[in-house]
Amino acid sequence: METARRVRPHRGLVTAAVIAAALASFGHAAIARAQAWSTRTPLPAPTGSYAVGTDVFRVVDSTRATSRSIRTRPLTVQRWYPAQRGTGTEAAPYLAEPLLLDSMQRDGYLDLKPDEMREWRDVRLAARLGARAAEPADERGWPVVVLAHGLGVARAHYSALAQELASHGYVVLTIDHPIGGFTIAPDGRLLRPGVDSLHYPEHPFASIVRDWAIDDALVVRRAAALGRRGAPPAGVVPIDTGRVAAIGHSLGGAAALQACLSQPLFDACADMDGAMFGDVETSGVGKPILVLLSEPDRRGRPPARDSAEVARRANFARIGRERDSAWTSICALQRGAPCFVTKLIGTGHFSFSDAPFQIPSQLRDVGATLTPAAMHGAISERLLDFLDHFLRGAPLRVLQPGMSSVRAR
Repeated sequence: METARRVRPHRGLVTAAVIAAALASFGHAAIARAQAWSTRTPLPAPTGSYAVGTDVFRVVDSTRATSRSIRTRPLTVQRWYPAQRGTGTEAAPYLAEPLLLDSMQRDGYLDLKPDEMREWRDVRLAARLGARAAEPADERGWPVVVLAHGLGVARAHYSALAQELASHGYVVLTIDHPIGGFTIAPDGRLLRPGVDSLHYPEHPFASIVRDWAIDDALVVRRAAALGRRGAPPAGVVPIDTGRVAAIGHSLGGAAALQACLSQPLFDACADMDGAMFGDVETSGVGKPILVLLSEPDRRGRPPARDSAEVARRANFARIGRERDSAWTSICALQRGAPCFVTKLIGTGHFSFSDAPFQIPSQLRDVGATLTPAAMHGAISERLLDFLDHFLRGAPLRVLQPGMSSVRAR
């Protein structure tokens, strides 16, 4: 495997890690019927009973290095929290860091053209800046969810999901892992994969998810301290460190499973279309896990006999079987802890981000035939079912133990 410093993961996420995740997850070259959507659409409004506030704070871990030249570990965290309706100064911008868009355009972020990104400067969210926090439902505080990005992806591209979870009574912490996502450091440097040599001499992706798991636990502890002190204008946003989940997309999903395994703080974890790296491969997790997998919809016209597409589909079918077998093995290693693996038919790898709404080009021609609203609804419904059950004790509504396939509408 290549060392991490030789790859440029943000270029369409074409790295060894993401190729493994993608091939194991969605059959990237599958030719599906034409999608009913192809242009940018507004982010969906949150469906929960709470308004949403958001703010940004930063954490510096002085005990760990980011790379050979960055001897600390700067983390940018966006907090999304249940808020009092009618409070807040203005709608939050899609990109909290003003300089980020310029860097994205210069860098060819996700292989997008500048005009595909230009409008992000004007996008406003349902979440409000300066909103006062709502009173938690009980004295323990709000349950908390850490949401980790895919390798090379900015945390902003998970805003729809973060808002949705917060509107249902969770404090959500979206985190930028340094030289893992795409973010501006406090000193103005661009921190993305490939700009500096990483300090992992061997097994870089297993090492990355171990570091990200530590990051996840650290930001929860800092958020708990911030919540106790109170910080205007939100005021006190207490979180319950006895009810904590880690979730993530792609490599962030692998890190979420690793966090559940290695960090006692976490009670449950969810992996959205990420492959397995790190210790989870051989030991399982031992805590409740949810795995949501993309699955192309191949109900369209079958390819011509003996065409290249026949061979391609057969290859991806084989990869899919290997993926399913791998997750079945992980469930067998769970030592009795619940394991849910759900394939969402009609989705693609980027369905678990804001791509269906903001970057539809990332979902064309991968079998993602659902509408953006249907993708978002199917994903958030299952995540909320999982979180409500294991963090709040609510009965399960839609999830089934073991492996299942769902054709969402």
